[in-house]
Amino acid sequence: MGTTATLVDASAYSFLASILVPEIPAADDGKYLSNLWAYCEPMKKKYYETQMTENPSTHRPHMDFEQVAKDWNNTGLVIIPTFLDRSEIAELRRICDHVLQQALAEAPDRANASNIAYLTERRYFRSCEADLLCLLEFIADQRIISLLTRLSGELPLFHNTQYFYNPASISWDGDWHRDTQFLAPEIALEQLRMKRHAGVHFRVAFVEDAQLEYVPGSERRWDLAAELEIRKGAEPRRSDMPGRKKIRLEAGDACLFHAWGIHRGTYRADVLRRTLDIIYGWGGVCDYSPPPAMCFTGQDLLARLSPGARNFFNYFIETYRSYWDESRS
Repeated sequence: MGTTATLVDASAYSFLASILVPEIPAADDGKYLSNLWAYCEPMKKKYYETQMTENPSTHRPHMDFEQVAKDWNNTGLVIIPTFLDRSEIAELRRICDHVLQQALAEAPDRANASNIAYLTERRYFRSCEADLLCLLEFIADQRIISLLTRLSGELPLFHNTQYFYNPASISWDGDWHRDTQFLAPEIALEQLRMKRHAGVHFRVAFVEDAQLEYVPGSERRWDLAAELEIRKGAEPRRSDMPGRKKIRLEAGDACLFHAWGIHRGTYRADVLRRTLDIIYGWGGVCDYSPPPAMCFTGQDLLARLSPGARNFFNYFIETYRSYWDESRS
């Protein structure tokens, strides 16, 4: 099971070309450069330096990439203050709240859950497809993708979206976990998956959010004995996880953290929460839990996206198409 290398390379090349043109050559006769990222390093560096220092639409400073890279490599956690301005917060929250309202109408018992997933399913946007296009453009936003590409050294793959909200009437502390433990009950299998590829969460808070706890640096190693006793023990919700750090975001702040690190959420009915979480991956394909096609069952939607977003999602489609075809057969 897998994808055709030429197709995936073509999508990656197209995406790279969309953000660097005219500084890279056109591909010749369908023969794509075998090492695109190394070949284009000088142009990438110039592009990243521009993207990381100023947003041309608002002239707001975003991040010092050297500090971001240092934080990421040391802790697996980066906080980016004021990533969104007020108008971006309002527009994205309106779209996500509209999806949430529909999801709760379909399944009222979700009111006491912590989040909904797969916000890009087309059924949520039957009367407002422009909102779906807006959400997809944000998922493929160059501020995000260029950052992830430079941190990883490769084009990241989209995986999923989640929208966190406060439960209606029940409060609780979540289980400490690494995302690798899902579908991997055996320790040896989980350790293998930690080495095979990486998953990351990119979150943007629409209101103040202090309901994530993370153990910095845990993504780079296996559990210490005290950590494993909690995470895999009889009481995974214990509050005494060693090295834990509470992450506090103001409205508009972004947070990038490694999905393989030890973390948990806390959920409070009396504290408003509205946080969009986008999951990306790199280093390989998540073949043990491939994402569904969501809104990409046809090609018509791609044509209405900007060139950069179109090529980013085409890379996602071509990477996972064979898994979707297999599930339908």
